[in-house]
Parts: sequence; structure tokens; C-alpha cells
Amino acid sequence: MTDPFQAELVKQTVALVFTSGGKVAEYLWKKLAGRRDGKRLRSDPAALEAAVRHLAVEDPAVAGELRELVESMLAMSKARPRIVPRSPTLYDRVGAQARLGGSGVVVLSGPSGVGKTTLAEHYGLRSGGAYPDGALLIDLADHRDGPGAPLRISQVREAVLQTLGVEPKLVTSGAGELKTQYDDLLGPLRLLLVFDSVESVRDLQALVPPSPMSLVLALTEDMPDELVTQYPRHVPLSRLEEGADRMLFEAIAGTDLLAADPEGALEVLAECDRFPATVVAAAIAARQRAALAARPLKLLAKELSSGRSLGPVSAAFDRVLAGLPRREQDLCRALSEIPGPGFTHEAAAAVAGCEPFEVLDGLVHLQSVFFVTEEPGKRLRLTKQARQALTRAGHTPSDDGFPRLVRFHRTQAVQADQWKMGRGRLRLYDQTLPEGTRPLDLAPGQDAVDLLVAEIPVYRALAKPAHDAGLHLELTQLCGALEIVGLHRGHLRELAEINRWGIASAEKLGDVPLQLRTIAQQARLYSLLQEFQRAEEEFGRLGELSRRLEFPETETNRQLRASLWEFRGLFHRERGQYSEAAACFFEALKISRTLGGLPFRGQGLHARMLANVLVLVGDLTGVLQLLEEAESNTDPGNKRDLAQVWLVRAKALSRSGAAAAARQALDLLPEVWRMVVPTGSDQYELEIAEALGDAAWYCGDFDLARHHWSGVWRRLQAVRHPRAAGVHAKIINGMPPLITR
Repeated sequence: MTDPFQAELVKQTVALVFTSGGKVAEYLWKKLAGRRDGKRLRSDPAALEAAVRHLAVEDPAVAGELRELVESMLAMSKARPRIVPRSPTLYDRVGAQARLGGSGVVVLSGPSGVGKTTLAEHYGLRSGGAYPDGALLIDLADHRDGPGAPLRISQVREAVLQTLGVEPKLVTSGAGELKTQYDDLLGPLRLLLVFDSVESVRDLQALVPPSPMSLVLALTEDMPDELVTQYPRHVPLSRLEEGADRMLFEAIAGTDLLAADPEGALEVLAECDRFPATVVAAAIAARQRAALAARPLKLLAKELSSGRSLGPVSAAFDRVLAGLPRREQDLCRALSEIPGPGFTHEAAAAVAGCEPFEVLDGLVHLQSVFFVTEEPGKRLRLTKQARQALTRAGHTPSDDGFPRLVRFHRTQAVQADQWKMGRGRLRLYDQTLPEGTRPLDLAPGQDAVDLLVAEIPVYRALAKPAHDAGLHLELTQLCGALEIVGLHRGHLRELAEINRWGIASAEKLGDVPLQLRTIAQQARLYSLLQEFQRAEEEFGRLGELSRRLEFPETETNRQLRASLWEFRGLFHRERGQYSEAAACFFEALKISRTLGGLPFRGQGLHARMLANVLVLVGDLTGVLQLLEEAESNTDPGNKRDLAQVWLVRAKALSRSGAAAAARQALDLLPEVWRMVVPTGSDQYELEIAEALGDAAWYCGDFDLARHHWSGVWRRLQAVRHPRAAGVHAKIINGMPPLITR
């Protein structure tokens, strides 16, 4: 055979037999069947080339048929399949995209609607240069009779081959031959293969080709353990990053719609939980309502919060709920009783009535199907779609889950207060805990107050439901334990809201001392918030109630009466009524002196508070003696209170007018800071910083004064505290001249 075209055809035929196989190989083996050297032909390309050349010369029809088969295979090899995304834009998923790429197998997991397919499609579009032989997406759901049904493996292989350009007539028959053709064709290629709706490791094992340069993305809703074991490269998808949900919503609903009702937009997005499919469905619903309602977003938010279904999205969550094991369904129902923004796994165990380790597997699974989502600080939250699925399924709360939750938080709060309170601090709430209560488990270096602060939003959400449920003892215990948070960390507004229900529960219990203490604490909170009218109203409730106090001269009741005078004095001090404050602190000090000093902290506390307001009014007579009394009756281990004594002494010396004393006051500042910082008290740290600024001003160091005040102002301004304006006025105007007597 001298025809160069026919010679090239023979070479191409042999090359295809030993690479892609398929119909070309099948045709030749049939034509060469019966030859004694058949075994050698299958392993020797040169021998096969000679046999094909001879066959084509003997039978010209063979040459024509081979030409047709080879041209089809070569046309297929030039095809470059590409994935075209159905959604024009991909929002977020930057971190997930960074974990894709290379070769091998990557499992992309997450519930239906989380955006696995969208991410894979856009990755395929953007990574074309990395996979020059093409990218293709096959949905395995199209090749099984329903969820859980066996996968028709051969059908999937045929679909892959045909997507790569192999004509149906060139696809071999028989499962074994088809697998060989599939492996032979895909082996040398560099492809991106996306298999959607993977249900098991067996599905994937049968479809991953021996292609060292290709990448397989396996998309699965539920992440079976064996899939993780076999293919450890795992990228789980959850909700969108903050802000990406708004961009996605705007792209569908339109910017004008959100701009017209920004408050409604925030409410709708909150209901969507940053879950992509929910955001898309809500945006479509909002756009449909735009011509029918003045505030369609506000209307839609109300519909969603009341359990409105979002069609296929909600139906998918309903199916997930129905498919959960009974134990996890019960866990979901228990979690739905937790109010507030989030919970720890220990709280989840408490409301479910089991040990913490017993809920971990269930929480992990619920997280994988977006029934539970992770919040900042390693906290968890039941998603809104999960709550709505529970409502649609008719799940009702149990009778004992919520009380268990309240008692769990009560126990934790009381233990934290006991850990922090130290000796001599007045506590009138019942600190009794159930027998067998485990010790408080704090991380190394963790402050018990930090534990309470982390739960403040939860306590606020629990307060009214706990009162309404008749859990009055537990709520008053919780409120009593939280006094320490106001002293150390602020959160005054939230504490006042919690305390309001604690007062109501104390009234239900008929505990007069507890009512007095709780109401006085509420007045103190309002004083710190500069809401003096509300504080006066609370103090006004104490008069009649005080007359109902039995045995007022007991040791505890004397402490209580002294604390009531103390809180009144603090109220007047906050208002700048220093003479009235001094009178109140003097009454408190007289009572505290009858208690005999340490271990009670009242005498040291009230002597220092009285000295402080006397310094503020410029009456330095007897102040240093009061401070000696304060220091001698302050526990040396109580760094916060001791630092306050030192500070008042520094202010008194600085305002004495003597240069040497002023210098001494300034020299004390570093020591005061050293003592107060480890106490972890935001409120006292700010108070000390402001007072240090005052002291520096009166000593003539105006730059240092403004340095201290500026730091205080920035922190108060950050939380919009009402005192920020007063501190800012000091920065601008300085302090008025001090008149001493």
C-alpha cells in the first residue's frame, strides 16, 4: 500500500487501538479473529500495523469502514466540553474555591440548595486552562430511579463518553468492555469531572477514572463516613459570608427594591439565614410582590417569620427532617425550645436531657444538613428553616425541656458568681444548687465573668419566658448571680431588661430582702445608664417595702440596709449631687462599722466612696483618715477595690495644692494601673482612667489628662454610652477650677 493517506490511516488505527480502544479495536478484533498470531497482535503494535495494512489492501471496503471509525474518534478527541453555569454570578465561596484544584478527588458536601452545583459550575468555567481536555458535569440523579436506588454505572459511563464526543455507535457494549473503554479513553486526558448527587463511596469508586492529571469533584448532600475515609479532600459548604446574601438578593430582586425599604430588607435577609437557596427564593417572592404592596419586603419578612413555605426550598428541608433518625428529630425539637441567638453544646445537652457527649454526633449531622449553624465563639443555632420545618411537621415543645435549660443556665451563673464573688460580698439570692452539681469547668486562664458575659443575650431571651413559666426561684438566682457582670463588664441595658423580670419573680416569691436588693440593683443600673427618672422611680419603691423587712438588725439585713444607702449614694454621685451622695455614703458607713470590718467589705467600700465624693466637692478634711480606714478594711487580695482606694488618695493629694503631693500622686499612677488591669473590670478600669485624667489635670499635666480621657471616650462612644458626651466635654473644655476647704 503506497497511498500516503491510507498509510496514515493505518497508523492512526493502530494508535487508537492501543489508547482509546472502543469501536475501532472491536472492529479489528472481529476482522482478525481466527488468526494464530492473535495474541501477539494485541501486544505488538508493529505486528498489528502490518496486519491492518495487509487487510486494507485485500479488502478496500475495510479501508472505508476504518476511515469512518477513525474520523469519528479523531473528531471526538478534538471536542472540548465545557460547563456553562446556569447562574451568571457566583457570590462568596472564595475560601472554598481556593481549596479546589489540582488533581485527584475532592468531595464537596452540603445540604440541597447550599450552592454546591453553582460553585462547581463556576469553578469549571474559570479553570479551563488547568484542564485542557475539557470539563463536564454529570448529575447522577438522572441515572437512578430515585434517592437510594442503585446507580446505573454503565449508563453514566456512556454519558461521559458521549459528552466527550464519542458517537453512540462507537461506545462498546458490555459492562466490562465499556469500563475498559472508559478507563482507556479518560486515562491520558486532563479533565475536570463533576459528579453531582453522589450518594455513596461505591458510586464514586466506579466512576473515578485512572487519570493522574484529572480532577474529580464529587457533590454530595450527606457526607457518609466511608466517603471521607476513602477521599479525605473534603470541602463542606454552609451559609454565605455576611454581605454576600445581600448581593445575591439584590441581583435577583433589584437594587431599587432594597433601597426603598432597607429595614424590611434586613428583616428578610435575617429570615433567610444566609442560605443561598432561601435567599434566591425570597428574592423571587419579593420581586413578585413589588407591584402589589407598598412595603413588599416588610410583608415578606412577616410571612417568613410566621412559617411561610418557600416552595422547593422548604420542601427540601421538610424531606431532610422526615429522613432524620428519631433521636435527631427529638434533638431538633428540644433545640427549638432554646430562645436567643445561640447555644453551646452543653446547653443543647441540658435542654435535651442528656450528657454533653451524647449530643455531639447529632449536632454534627444537623450541622451538615443546615439544621444547625455555627455562630461566632463556637456557639450554635437552630436555623430558621429548621424551625419552620418543625412547625410544618407539627412538632410541639416538651414540658420539661425549657425548665431544664433555665436550670442549666442558673447553675452555671451561680457557680460563676461563687467563683468570683470572694469573701464578704452581699448576696441575698438562694445559692443552693442541686445535689451532685458538677464543678464549674473553666478553660485555663478563663475568667468566670467572661463565661457570664458570653451568655448575656441568652439570659435576656430566657428571662420573660422563665418568669411566665413560673421558674421564679431560678430566675432570681440568675439575676443575683449577674450583679457581678455590671460591676466588671457593663452590659447595663441587657442586665436591666433581665433584672426587670427578676424583680417580678422576687415579688411572686414574696421574699422582701431579695426584692429590696433586686430593685436597688435595678436603680443602680439605671443610674449608670444616666436614666435618672427611671432610677428615682425604682428607689421610690423601696420605702414602703423597707418597712416590711422583718428583723432589720440581723447581720444580713444590716448589710442590706447599708447597700441600699450605698446605691442611693451612687445615684446622687452619677447626677453630680455630691453633698447628697456624701450623706448617703455616711449612713452606709455608719451601718457597716457595726459589722466589724473584714471579712465584710462594706466598711472599706463605704469609707472609700465617702472620701471620693468629699474630694469631688473639695472638702479634704478627714479624707486621708477615711482612706486609711478604707485600706485597712479592704482585702489585700481584692485588687480592684484596693486600686480604687489608691486612686482616691492620689486625687486627694493632687488637689491639695502642694507641688510635692501632686508629684507623688502622679508617681502612683503606674502602680494603680498595674493593680487594676488584672482584675478584668471594664467599668472600674474606665472609672479609674477617667479619674486619673482628672488628677492629671489638677496637677497641671493637661496632655496626660486628655490622653486618659480620650481613651475613656473612645470606649464609651463605641457602645454609645450616655456618659460619652460628658467625657468628650472634658477633652474640649478641661476641668473647672477646684475650690478646696
